[in-house]
Amino acid sequence: MATAALTLLPPAVAAEGAGEPEAAPPSIPAVKVTEPPLIDGLLDDACWQQATHIEGFWRQTVDAPEIERTEAWLCYDGRAIYAAFRCHDSRPSQIRCDQKKRQGTLWRDDCVELGLDVESTGHIEYAFQVNPAGTQRDEVPGGTSEKIEWKGDWRAAARVDDAGWSAEMEIPFSILRYPDGQDCFRFWVRRRLAREEDESCWPPGFARRSDTEERARWSGILTPPLPFRYVVMPYALSVASEYEEERETLTGGLDFKGTFPNGLVALATYNPDFRNIEDVVETIDFTYVERYLPEYRPFFQEGEWHMPSEQIFYSRRVEELDVGAKVFGTLGSHSLGLLDTYARGGENHLACNYEHLFGTKGAASFSAVDRRVPGEPHNVAYGLFARRDWMFTGAGRYLYAWRPWTRTEGEGGDDSAVSVGTGFWQNEGLGWNLGYSAVGSEFDARDGYVPETGVRNASVGLHHRLRYDESALQERYWRAESRTGESEAGRRASMLLEHARHWRTGWSAWFGTIHGERDGFDVATNFTGVEWNRLDIYHRGQIDVDWGERYGEPYYYQSLVQTFHPIQRCSAELRAERVYAADLDDDRNVIPPEWSRQVVLTTTYDVTQEKTVSARLVRRGSNSNVYAAYRQRVRKGMDLLIVAGDPNADEWVSRLAVKAIWCF
Repeated sequence: MATAALTLLPPAVAAEGAGEPEAAPPSIPAVKVTEPPLIDGLLDDACWQQATHIEGFWRQTVDAPEIERTEAWLCYDGRAIYAAFRCHDSRPSQIRCDQKKRQGTLWRDDCVELGLDVESTGHIEYAFQVNPAGTQRDEVPGGTSEKIEWKGDWRAAARVDDAGWSAEMEIPFSILRYPDGQDCFRFWVRRRLAREEDESCWPPGFARRSDTEERARWSGILTPPLPFRYVVMPYALSVASEYEEERETLTGGLDFKGTFPNGLVALATYNPDFRNIEDVVETIDFTYVERYLPEYRPFFQEGEWHMPSEQIFYSRRVEELDVGAKVFGTLGSHSLGLLDTYARGGENHLACNYEHLFGTKGAASFSAVDRRVPGEPHNVAYGLFARRDWMFTGAGRYLYAWRPWTRTEGEGGDDSAVSVGTGFWQNEGLGWNLGYSAVGSEFDARDGYVPETGVRNASVGLHHRLRYDESALQERYWRAESRTGESEAGRRASMLLEHARHWRTGWSAWFGTIHGERDGFDVATNFTGVEWNRLDIYHRGQIDVDWGERYGEPYYYQSLVQTFHPIQRCSAELRAERVYAADLDDDRNVIPPEWSRQVVLTTTYDVTQEKTVSARLVRRGSNSNVYAAYRQRVRKGMDLLIVAGDPNADEWVSRLAVKAIWCF
């Protein structure tokens, strides 16, 4: 039965338009409607007259009311949750909505967001966003594959007018994971005002404290029961290639996902296709250690928040697998993740993580990883981790500790590491951080990201941020950090000074310097850069310049990034960089510096919002690789991928792959 509309305003905001928000998180009754809205971006449906009405948004970056007035409405029926937003804007001509691709980044656009904590614990959180063009983006707890039917579909629409813009959302209960009988969700609503790079949200206490405890309670929901749900995602792949192992092959595989009523998720994969996934192109900027790269393979992305720390489980170490399975989820104050992969020949990787949650501000976990690779010693890594957060008005303090161990068959490989840190941050004002880490010389986490062993390091830092609402300068930031320690090769010490400024014109500038010593060599790096059209995804650009000294030799690095929008529906990005740097060989002899160059050109043409043609050229030194792809990603039905070339090879490969994906 629908109830009367309820307007919720912090008392001071309602009376004066400024002042202290409510001290306690508000709790609002859930309004159930009989007629759902037509999701068209127009707020003329009868249900919005019945729905709970919310206003009095509060800014997150400063302790002040919103710049432009925002209203939101919330209701539900037996099938879905419905949300509406009215974003008033005194300068509607400056509303930004460039992103047209689903799941594309929206942080450069105006957008609104509904966040849902469906277990009301502060740990299982969904976020649903839409910009004024109606482009959707969602964040699912633990991550998920991008196939819409696999993760669950929801709908949204938006309209722009002379007084601002409006949006509507429809979120089916069936795509959420909540305990049976759950009758209270925590939630928040947020608006981004792109031209000010400012965010405001409700409830105001959450905006001021960035604290999950401050989220509003939506109580009295008659949630439908969620039975065991499953989806099967098979694929078929046909390849004609110059690679011997792929020549004129027809293969397939499948993924399975089951969601239990208690919120646990089980995954299984057979013969996954990783070769046709476009991986990240590394920059060629000098680095003393192995570069850390993000994971792009869906099987490892899904539920990755529940897996062990990358220090003992860096999923990119698992290069190939034939069969894989994982289980992950959160049950009240218990979070768990378990992953196992197997490849022909006997290679096996097993990873598990259990975390106990202490309210919304603390956690302690145990992780373990077992690596078995034919021809290598059996390797095990495990560790304990703990953290605690304290939230204040516009600020917070944190404390963490991490203690891993490794055990390896045979001689060596048995050692430990430690990392502890604490700090204080503010949306505006002075913050600080302290940290200490040490990695034993025999520490050997073969499935982890541990680029150096036998090192110790202590650090102390200060940082300060200040925003301006009226002047041409929008924000300024500076940071100073001192590090000292040692490795098996010698002393390490450095001092960093950095400053950055952002203007409302879309320009940014930064500069800084690092001086010190590393393993017996002096270290000196100066860096500066500028960015233009910061909020324009089609015309933004950036220049970075570094120079200094590495291993007693001069060091230079320059890079240019520029995006283009040559014709309607077509966009491109050019990244050009070069570096001149010395290095060390295995005997610690200096390798004289020489120039290295790389150019990456990526182009995309959107045939429709669901069909895209793209190409990428990578030229590094004397090697060049180019590939082209056609992608069809639909809300329901067959997804299609056609790739000419190999996206991740060093040089052009004569190869054509056609992949079709379904969901049942």
